[in-house]
Amino acid sequence: MIEKKRNKYSTTFLLSVAASIISGIILFSACQDSQEVPPIVVTEVFTIAGEELVVTRILEPTPTPTVVPTPVEDNSPVILDVSFVRESVPNIDPQTTNDPDGIDLVENLFVGLTRYNHATNQVDPVLAQEWEVSGNGRTWTFHLRDDIFWVRPSEQIIDGYVISEPVRPVVAGDMVFAIQRACARETDTPDAFVLFLIEGCEQAHQQAAATPADLANIGVQALNDTTLQVDLNRPAAHFLTITSLWFMRPLPRELFEIGEGEEAIDSEDWQTAVQDGAPLLTSGPFMPLSANFTTLQRNTLWPIPFQGNTEIVKINYVDTDKIALGLWEAKSLDVIDATNADLTDSPNSTLQQLQVVNQQTLLYLNFNFQSGVFREPTVRRAFSAAIDREALVEEVYGGDAIPMRHLIPPGVFGAQPVDQVGLGYSPDFARIQMAESGFGSCRLMPDIRFMVSSSDLSLLQAELMIQMWVKELGCAENQFQIEQVQFGTLLANTRADAGAERPDIWELAWASYYPDAHNWMGDLIHCEESENRERRPCGEVDTLIQQAATTIDMTERKELYREIENMLFGDEGITPLIPLYVRGDPILVQNWLTFPPARFGGEQYDSYEIIVDRKELERSRSQ
Repeated sequence: MIEKKRNKYSTTFLLSVAASIISGIILFSACQDSQEVPPIVVTEVFTIAGEELVVTRILEPTPTPTVVPTPVEDNSPVILDVSFVRESVPNIDPQTTNDPDGIDLVENLFVGLTRYNHATNQVDPVLAQEWEVSGNGRTWTFHLRDDIFWVRPSEQIIDGYVISEPVRPVVAGDMVFAIQRACARETDTPDAFVLFLIEGCEQAHQQAAATPADLANIGVQALNDTTLQVDLNRPAAHFLTITSLWFMRPLPRELFEIGEGEEAIDSEDWQTAVQDGAPLLTSGPFMPLSANFTTLQRNTLWPIPFQGNTEIVKINYVDTDKIALGLWEAKSLDVIDATNADLTDSPNSTLQQLQVVNQQTLLYLNFNFQSGVFREPTVRRAFSAAIDREALVEEVYGGDAIPMRHLIPPGVFGAQPVDQVGLGYSPDFARIQMAESGFGSCRLMPDIRFMVSSSDLSLLQAELMIQMWVKELGCAENQFQIEQVQFGTLLANTRADAGAERPDIWELAWASYYPDAHNWMGDLIHCEESENRERRPCGEVDTLIQQAATTIDMTERKELYREIENMLFGDEGITPLIPLYVRGDPILVQNWLTFPPARFGGEQYDSYEIIVDRKELERSRSQ
C-alpha cells in the first residue's frame, strides 16, 4: 500500500489538497498598428474505433504587425503541441498548487534559485548563479543573476515573436517573500514541512495567522538585490535540491498588495484580484500569451540557452483521455499521458511509440526486527533473494514497472543504476542464507503474519511472493497468514509502538517529497530521523547516512550513498526491507520528439527537441 504518491501523471494523494482554479489572467494586446483579430473556432472530426468524435478548439491568433518583412529563410517558431485533460486552467500559484498540470506551468513560467535537471539528475544554477555554505553547514548564501526579469507580453512583434516587456529584475527580496509565504500556515502550502529545516519556518507555521514578527524571524534575508542568505537549523546538503521545488519559486510582493499603505491580500483574494484584471508577471523561460494558458511562448529576455528547440507551446484542453488519444493518433499532439487511455484497439504503430516513465514511488516489504522470525539478517537476505522481481512485475503490471534491488529509485539525486547495487533474484544464494540461519530451514520457522492492504492487487502480489518463497526456500504455504486490512489499520499496526499488533512482514510504499537521496535514507531508513517502523537498532550505516546529509561535495555524496546502499542491500547487507519495484506511467510520444521526462516535478518544455521536418511530413501524411 502506498504511503504517499505524487507524480506528473496522477492527482491522487493520501492527503488531498484542493487546488484553486484561476482563469482570465493575462489580457494580451495586439501590435499597436494592427487591427484586433477575433479568435478562430476550429472544429475537427476524428474517427476512433469506428466512432466519430467532434472536437472544437479556440485558437487565439498571434497578432501580426502592419509591415512584415519578407524572410530570407523560414523563421517559423518551433511549436510543441500538448494536452491537459481538464475543463479549466489549473492553479499556477507556486506556493499553493498541488496540481500536476499547474506544477508543469509553474516550472516553465517562474524561475527558481536552482532547477532539477531531469537528464543528469543534478541541480543546475538558474536565478542563483553560484552559492557558498558556511563552515558549520547551516548558512547558505546565494548570489543571484541580475539579468532575469519579471516580464509580460509587449505590443512589439519581431520575426513573429512577441517581445517580452521587462518590468523589473527578479531580486533576493522576491525569494524572501516566497519563502515567508510558504512558511505561513494561512497560505496552505502543500508539503510546507519540507521547509521546516529553515530557521523559524516551523514556528511561523504553527501560528494560525503568522504576524510580521513571526515572518521576520524566519531565517531568510536579502543582503542586497542579488544576495540571498538562508539560515538552517541544522546542516543539510539536500537543501540545494529543495531550492529547485516549485513552491520555492519567487513571486513579486507587489502583486499581493492592494495599494500603498493597505494590507497584503491572501492567496485566495489574490486569485480573485488577478481574475479581475490584476497583472500576472512571470519570470521563467516561457511566458503566457493567452488568458487561459493555451499558448506559451519563449521569453525573449531569458538569458539561459534552451536545451531543446521548442519556442511555442500549444496546450489543448480536452475533456477526456479518449479525445487526447484521438488527437495524438491524428498527429495533432506531440505527446500525451496514456495512463488512462484505452489502447485495446490501437494499431501497432501506436503501441510501438509507447514509453514508460518510472515515477519515484517504490513498493517494498518491511520487516519487524522484534519478530521472532526476522531478527537475523541471513533470514531477511534469504527472503529478499528468493523474490523474482521481474516475474512479479510482469505478472502484476505487464512489465510497466522497474524491478528494484536497492532503495533509491532512478531520477533521484544519488541514485545508483538499478542493476549495479544490491542483491537481486538469486535462488542459490537465498538457499545458502537460509541454511546458515539459526533456523537452518524455512519449514522450521514459526508461522509468519504477512499484512497487506485490502486491494485485490495487494493480495495477488502477496500470493505470488509466497509461492516464490515456497519454491525457492522450501517453505510450507500454510506457514503464511495473509492479513488484509484497510490502509489506516496497516499504518497503525506497523508503527514501532504498536506492540502485539505488529505483523512479521508487511507491504508499504514510499514516494519522494524532493528528489534527493536524503529523502529516502534520512527520512525513511535512518534509525532515529525516520519512523524506523522495523525498529532497527542504530549502527555504522546510520553514521554514514548522517555524514552524507552534511557533505556538500556532490561527488562525495554520491559515493557515500553507493556505500550505504551496499551496506543495506548487498550480499552482506542489513536488509531492513525488501525493495520490489517502482511503478511506471505510459506516455505516447511521436517519433519527431525527444525530451527527458519529469519523474518528479514539472515538465521542462525548454528541453523538448522537435525534428520539425519530420513532424510536418508525418502530419501531411495523416491529412
